[in-house]
Amino acid sequence: MHRRLLLMTPEHRKPRIVAFAYACEPNRGSEPAAGWRWVHMLGNFGEVWVVTRSNNRSVIERELETEGPQPNLHFVYVDLPPNLRRWKRGQRGVRLYYLLWQRAALREARRLARERPFDLSWHLTLANAWLGSGACLLGVPFVYGPVGGGVGTPWRLFGALGTKGMLYELGRTAARVSGRYLNPLARASWRRASLILVQNEETKRWLPRRYWAKIEVFPNLVIDEFPRSPERREGGVMLFAGRLLPWKGASLALRALERLPHWRLVVYGDGSDLARLERLAARLGVRARVSFRGWVERSELLRKMREEASVFVFPSMHDEAGWAVVEAMASGLPVVCLDVGGPPMLAGRDAAVKVSGTRITAERLAQRVLDTAEVDSTRVRERAREFLFEHRVARLEQILTSRLYGPRECS
Repeated sequence: MHRRLLLMTPEHRKPRIVAFAYACEPNRGSEPAAGWRWVHMLGNFGEVWVVTRSNNRSVIERELETEGPQPNLHFVYVDLPPNLRRWKRGQRGVRLYYLLWQRAALREARRLARERPFDLSWHLTLANAWLGSGACLLGVPFVYGPVGGGVGTPWRLFGALGTKGMLYELGRTAARVSGRYLNPLARASWRRASLILVQNEETKRWLPRRYWAKIEVFPNLVIDEFPRSPERREGGVMLFAGRLLPWKGASLALRALERLPHWRLVVYGDGSDLARLERLAARLGVRARVSFRGWVERSELLRKMREEASVFVFPSMHDEAGWAVVEAMASGLPVVCLDVGGPPMLAGRDAAVKVSGTRITAERLAQRVLDTAEVDSTRVRERAREFLFEHRVARLEQILTSRLYGPRECS
């Protein structure tokens, strides 16, 4: 006999789950990877209809041809009319577009429900606590998350953001406050959720206290397998990977490098902050010791993590979780981060530095890099093991069993 979560359906069939996954792509990192891996996790608990964007279709269908039949997964592709898609370019207007997409997703989910009533609705990606989810309006038990959105940028670090970065963060702060108090969809999502999964403790504390009893801290990180252990590792090399946006903190990595005269910094990623970072590196006198490599495929980045660096530096100012943190750890690469948001929960408090002003924070980062460089890679890899797919499925089953349905014995 073994225990398996089963929804109590009157027909003794597999439970039907409808999942909203705006971002859902195989062989990617961050939010698209979360969508892809989580729908496979949900496939362990029932039959899942995944409502996702139409532009994910080709890559999903190619991957399904490689994986073979996935009888518990059904992908449904929804998007806005072309005239409403033209103005969206990259991250510009993404939140408004996302809210409009949710209306289309809800309409499609209701159509599906008329054909096959659902037992559970679930909002997976882009799960933001202050934006809310249309999946809460389907009239069935609703799981929200893992959600983020509760982590704010420490005001003492605003000087490291540059003018555009500061303006963005001020706008984001205003949106978070407005969403918490004025967004009826967000408030309905918190109220109607049977279970809220949050990425970190800060997002839990951000939500109204009356909902804390139905919250579980469960970040969206899932890794399919461990990369092979590193065969060699260069000394004196920091590695940064991520979008080059002000709040990601690459400027703090440069300031830490200024205090480490015998170290180099390798930067993987691209984004709007690149020109500012290049100017800052020149002004700090470290440009010759910085290599901006641009964006690389995930498999190549994992190889670089295993072979090219001695410390992964991730000074993000409001990351909710941090996929690159766990991927670095799984590669045996020790992590240095700020004591903000999800990264210290993933990498451990020993990896995090306390935030102060820009100068002092950079000094603390530099010292922590020196302290961390000699950490045993085997111990680092072991910490990442809990994020393996099978372990996350088991932990999610425990949460669902205790929070929603209770166990049922089955042979």
